[in-house]
Amino acid sequence: MKWEPFHHPDLSLPVVRRKVGQELATLLKDTGAMILSKGASDFYGHCYPNQEAFRKSIARLRKQGLVVTPHTDGTMPGLELTPEGEARLPAYYKPDKLWSKPWNHWWYVLVFDIPEKDRDYRNKLRAFLKTLRMGCLQQSVWITPRDIRPEYDDLDHAAAVDSIAHLFESKTVLGHGNQSVVLEAWDFDALQEIQNHYLAYAEKNLSLLEGNRFSPAELMQLLRMDNLAYSQAMTNDPLLPNELLPESYTGKQVFARHQALGKRIAEQIEPH
Repeated sequence: MKWEPFHHPDLSLPVVRRKVGQELATLLKDTGAMILSKGASDFYGHCYPNQEAFRKSIARLRKQGLVVTPHTDGTMPGLELTPEGEARLPAYYKPDKLWSKPWNHWWYVLVFDIPEKDRDYRNKLRAFLKTLRMGCLQQSVWITPRDIRPEYDDLDHAAAVDSIAHLFESKTVLGHGNQSVVLEAWDFDALQEIQNHYLAYAEKNLSLLEGNRFSPAELMQLLRMDNLAYSQAMTNDPLLPNELLPESYTGKQVFARHQALGKRIAEQIEPH
């Protein structure tokens, strides 16, 4: 059976598969290299303000799927992703939890200053911020309506991230209303184009399933295809709280179609 394929030229399936979990480790390693390049004499004093805070930060990072092994020889801590961390499902598999989560009406703004000579590090930092679903107001000014202080604090304790960045709370941003901030920080036009592409793909495959019977192998092929297509359609979705979503937002339609397609496949696989 030839199912309707999903392909978008701006997205790479290998990147979609790999990036969950990897960029946190990359960020921490590169942060350490940058700090040590400035001189490691005061690194541990800054990184570990007290052992209790450090231990708690390590425990939280481990729970999130990252093992940090402290060194005592002046080198950066060892890093390793746990199998649980590598296998953790992205947030877009349960987006309704984020859409329905109340907003506390604070913006969290991350500002960093990284010299041009450290361009590679800067690019990886930006990639990491995207995994947190932060929006970009300017190249070095990123924003989110979610309280990321716990993540920032853990990164500070474990890798002294505040040597290059500062995190602020703000009730207003640039004097704009909340919708204006949202449209400035996230490219919803590009997101809608990709998500509309998914919706067309899903509709065609739902039509193929209607009134026809397929083998388990064919159905599993479609299920795998749809999981990857859904990932591409949702990977750049900030999953903002309901009150911040633009009127033209299509993420909820994508989620509904993904669920409908999965349900239709399951109905055919189950014995009648």
